[in-house]
Amino acid sequence: MAKTKRIVTDYLYIATGSFILALGVNCFLVPMKISTGGVSGVGMVLYYFFNIPLSVTTLAINILLFVIGFKMLKKTSLLKTVAGIVLLSLFLEITSKMGTYTADMLIAAVFGGILVGIGVGLTVMRDASTGGSDFAALMIKKAVPHMPVALIIMIIDGIIIAASGLAFKNYTITFYSVISLYIAGRVTDFLMVRGDWAKSVYIISEKHNKIAREIIESMDRGVTGIYGKGIYNDKDRMLLMCIVKSREVPHLLEMVKRLDEKAFTIISDVREVHGEGFK
Repeated sequence: MAKTKRIVTDYLYIATGSFILALGVNCFLVPMKISTGGVSGVGMVLYYFFNIPLSVTTLAINILLFVIGFKMLKKTSLLKTVAGIVLLSLFLEITSKMGTYTADMLIAAVFGGILVGIGVGLTVMRDASTGGSDFAALMIKKAVPHMPVALIIMIIDGIIIAASGLAFKNYTITFYSVISLYIAGRVTDFLMVRGDWAKSVYIISEKHNKIAREIIESMDRGVTGIYGKGIYNDKDRMLLMCIVKSREVPHLLEMVKRLDEKAFTIISDVREVHGEGFK
């Protein structure tokens, strides 16, 4: 029952996130030719120059990227990502027939960025993706392993935004596109972790061995066991400590809760991390 509830919740988040993302793109960004990078940015240029529906372009490019890069995804993310790609294209088609805002470019950039950030955040929170820059970044990462994925995504989005400005011969569009992209990124970060860089997670549980093994095997993160003593009951305990990237926190919390509902978890901010898997 709990597993079914979790699956239903995952796909509700993905569907809601995909719809909000499509709403932001079609109702605020596309009418003003504002791009937030990614596949939708490419699709918007093709829409204005060749009248190809954004939903068709997005689906075609995402399917191509998925076929090339699906081996890099975790098995648990495959179906969710497929759902995210299909639902985003579906909602892009539906929202293209809704009303648009064209009164003010700054307002369009801000509201569009907020909606895109919320949409991406809700989707990624459930360990899924709507495709686009994520796949391209993972493939480039294999060629240049020393570059962080976040930096690669930023470069890809920056190139697409710059290309959009050149295509429309309007650098004002580039300026507002950068604003919208920044807002979308900040909103996504706020939704997911309300913090920066990384998190240190401390877990106290009777099932510490099972939780530690799951973290190592499914998340590919190291775990340190710290021996302690509960003062109230004078009982020896094992405290697990691990450092994870900000976007991994929701997945870690869900996993701990699934393995032990009574687990006690403490999360704190880590401003900078050096070592394997980080800097």
